[in-house]
Amino acid sequence: MNQMARLTSSPGKCCFKASLDREATFCDECGSPIQRCMATDECGGLLDAAGCCPVCVAPELSLDAGSASSIKVGGSLALPLLVSNNSPVGRPLFVEELWIKGDDSEPRQVDLTFQRLNSESTAEVGLRTGVFETAGLHRFDVHIVVATRYLWREERYVFTTAIAIPVDPEGPSEIVQNYNIQADEIGAGMTIYNPTRIQKEREAGIATHAEPIRLTMRRADTLERSLGHRGYTGNLAVTKYTDLIWQGFDPGHAPLDGPIRTQTGVLGLGRASNAPEGGMNDVRLLITHDGEIDEEASVHISRRHFHLFIENDRLLLRVESQNGLLLNDTPWRRGKMIALKDGDVIRPLVSRPNAIALKVLFETQHDEVDRIILKRLVDFAGDRP
Repeated sequence: MNQMARLTSSPGKCCFKASLDREATFCDECGSPIQRCMATDECGGLLDAAGCCPVCVAPELSLDAGSASSIKVGGSLALPLLVSNNSPVGRPLFVEELWIKGDDSEPRQVDLTFQRLNSESTAEVGLRTGVFETAGLHRFDVHIVVATRYLWREERYVFTTAIAIPVDPEGPSEIVQNYNIQADEIGAGMTIYNPTRIQKEREAGIATHAEPIRLTMRRADTLERSLGHRGYTGNLAVTKYTDLIWQGFDPGHAPLDGPIRTQTGVLGLGRASNAPEGGMNDVRLLITHDGEIDEEASVHISRRHFHLFIENDRLLLRVESQNGLLLNDTPWRRGKMIALKDGDVIRPLVSRPNAIALKVLFETQHDEVDRIILKRLVDFAGDRP
């Protein structure tokens, strides 16, 4: 099990210093594994314990209190929401979805007029609450789905926050309501949004709420999986710290067992020699018999045939060969990306599918894949007649 090798907290200054060595995989000072952001060449960031780069992924939600008005039973409210990208290094953020959920209502997706949000920029969104049927404190949850991209890769995350809105009863006379609220009653990070008080203070010239009210957000890993943005169906996840175990390879043709440790977080597999030998690959794919290379058969494997990497808590394959490959019995052409699952068989040669194969086996603990065995098979017929 590789739990001991995983980060227990965010990387420290010593980890960033160690990461300046492009070959470093562990911090010499604290011993933590170094997991670089996929865009580390642009951001210089390292992943935190949850597998997120806080330099690239820095969304902020705020309520623009200046446009608030009082709300009574029978009325509705448009919450003026500001969405900001606080990345300090110029990395854009892509807002994919925004959802709002009332007390007992179903989540409702909000129409967005934008997607790309450049660093240090802000966009406005109006969240309409619907009609308030009763007086009291009404809770709304807001979920935002954001993505960070680099070349052909993308990581998605879901953040959530909660807003409580006091709604006054109907009637000609003003009623002052006092709310005695315990933190465990409303949930950590909830913002109490009192539009009546804000409007009165604004009319009185009080500038207390002239600035936006920043909302406290947290990662919503359960939503990330249930909405299908991260992990597999069935609540199964492959983290950046999952061990890859290489079986059936000739000596020197596969990396050491363990998490992906390359600078980019991507493994290249193909006929060409490996990087330590001055080549372009991390895993060498050749057809061999008793240690002897079958040159005539191996020449049909492309120099770089495909990539393997972990994205959105899934093990992905990207086809690089002009001739494509087979996953099980399904052909995939160059540039296609496929999420690999337990039991899949990668067949690099479409014209000779039994010549060489790579079988993928997941070993799981609870809802995480603890180890992935990648077994090289030569002259593999599998389930074929």
